[in-house]
Amino acid sequence: MINIIKRQFNEQKNSVLIYLISLIGYSLLMISMFPQMKKMDIEALIDSYPEEIAKFFGESGMASYGTIEGFLAMEFLSFFFILILMFYIGSAAGSVIAGQIEKKTIDFNLSQPISRTKIVLSNTIIIMFFSGALVTLISLSIWLLCQSYNIDISAKGLTAFTILATIFVWAFYGIAILLSSILRSKIGVTLLTVGFSLASYVFLSLSRVSDKLKDYDRFSIFYLYNPEEVLKTGNINWTHIAILASVFIIGLTGSIIIFNKKDV
Repeated sequence: MINIIKRQFNEQKNSVLIYLISLIGYSLLMISMFPQMKKMDIEALIDSYPEEIAKFFGESGMASYGTIEGFLAMEFLSFFFILILMFYIGSAAGSVIAGQIEKKTIDFNLSQPISRTKIVLSNTIIIMFFSGALVTLISLSIWLLCQSYNIDISAKGLTAFTILATIFVWAFYGIAILLSSILRSKIGVTLLTVGFSLASYVFLSLSRVSDKLKDYDRFSIFYLYNPEEVLKTGNINWTHIAILASVFIIGLTGSIIIFNKKDV
């Protein structure tokens, strides 16, 4: 099991580094823009938007666009940040089972003296480590960049955001690894994972606009993820954390059960 973890670490570290550099670069772009954005008449800009557009992106987020927390949430952390991580999560989870079946390398791996359960768990440890490290390092880079631009941002809020975002991403891994145990294509797992995250975000946004959907916003997993509120208050909704952790555990457990019974 240790050998699998070491191999996966070496195989993934370069691609994870690319994700990290790209996300830090985008963080730098957003934070460097914020001082100029504050000089603009934000309220007038928001008032010029159609009411439906303001609701789609969240009225509270639009109203607080002039704060660093609201700006980062709207422009980066609410969805774009998660979307990029979904490509990593979907691709990595897809490689664990579906990708090996697709490449026909699964037979060799299963011939080794290690159980299918340990194969899944070994890969899971690495993916959890790298995804958690990405979230943590991006939060750290945001804090450092804000300090360099003399922008006040709460360290407590960033810490709370790091915890929430990490568990949120791990919940998506639970979904992705479950898909990997069902499907036989890595790209299929990646596309479905990314597609599910996009559909969930759009559904939540539409629930703000449509009276018919407003009572169903809780059916979106993004309902459990509010980066602006967490950044501002530093408070974590532990009920939401528990639900996200349950999604991860159920997905991982389900994938192990299916994989152990799967004829490959």
